[in-house]
Amino acid sequence: MNQVLQHNPYVPYVEKFENSSEFSYLAEAFKRNKYYTSIPSSTYEYKLFWDDVMEKCIHGFTNSKGIKITGKHFFYLNFVQILAKDEETGRKDKLFPRFLDIDYAYFHMLDYCKQTKNGKHLILVKGRRLGFSYKCAAVLAHEFNFFRNSKSVIGTFLGKLGETTMGFTLDNLNFINENTPYKKARNPDTKDFVKARFEKNVDGVRFWAGYNSEVKAITFKDNAYASVGLSANWLMFDEAGVFDNIINAFNMSEPLLMDGNDVVGNAVLFGSAGSVESNSNGFSKMFYNPRAYNMLEFRHPEKPEVTMGWFVSAAWGRLGKFKNREMVDEDGNSNIELATENILH
Repeated sequence: MNQVLQHNPYVPYVEKFENSSEFSYLAEAFKRNKYYTSIPSSTYEYKLFWDDVMEKCIHGFTNSKGIKITGKHFFYLNFVQILAKDEETGRKDKLFPRFLDIDYAYFHMLDYCKQTKNGKHLILVKGRRLGFSYKCAAVLAHEFNFFRNSKSVIGTFLGKLGETTMGFTLDNLNFINENTPYKKARNPDTKDFVKARFEKNVDGVRFWAGYNSEVKAITFKDNAYASVGLSANWLMFDEAGVFDNIINAFNMSEPLLMDGNDVVGNAVLFGSAGSVESNSNGFSKMFYNPRAYNMLEFRHPEKPEVTMGWFVSAAWGRLGKFKNREMVDEDGNSNIELATENILH
């Protein structure tokens, strides 16, 4: 029984992941060659190659064992680089992320929330150093690159947190521009706002053209109304545990995710367990009453009558060895018992 996916009604259940390396076949090609394909860019075969890649980035990919990951997860594994340990050098470097069962769950839940018939948001408490800012940035870069006229917002309480996640997003967009045909000119192109557009001049008439997708970073410190007047397909509340006004900030922001009574955008609120401030108990109130905020509900593991948001244990996706055994195997399956023993140790 996969304990990461156990009791998660929003995610296709997989008892054990196998042949997970197949999900990252493009990343492996890039690592070997420093490019994704040797097909000449002037050929029809080149177009077919990248059309197929876009299809997988949007609709997902199924490996030889019949296990399907979402398009966002496929994009994250093959077109996003994160700071991680290089097993060859032992040093941290920019690398493609490895497949993990925790990410399988996360990206499937985002797709569940996005479906019109569901129209939900997600609140989660996580262990530290699990890379959720990278995952958030991957979602925003994916939206920017593949959905015309999309609008994504990063909301933080402290501006420096938004700069970090926005910086990761810009790194992703720059990597796409340098290494794929999905490149897009950006204007404005600043550390807190980018838009996919360029200026054209036709017969002396100047106008803006392009994909017109956007990513914006805003801060809610001392201003729960910061998002008023915006609209969003994704609204990411980064390190929401430090907000002392998170309930007001979310309530004021929810209309930008709505079209009448229909949910047309989705919010993700995430905070590190060690960063939840004593004066920000609003986040705790939301976490333990997700239905009131139209968020995915989960059963409390020890109190079945209690519902809550998604709790991401520090024992999930815990990399490294303990007692000469890997806490996550080569296919991305977490060994919860071993990781828990390591944490307690």
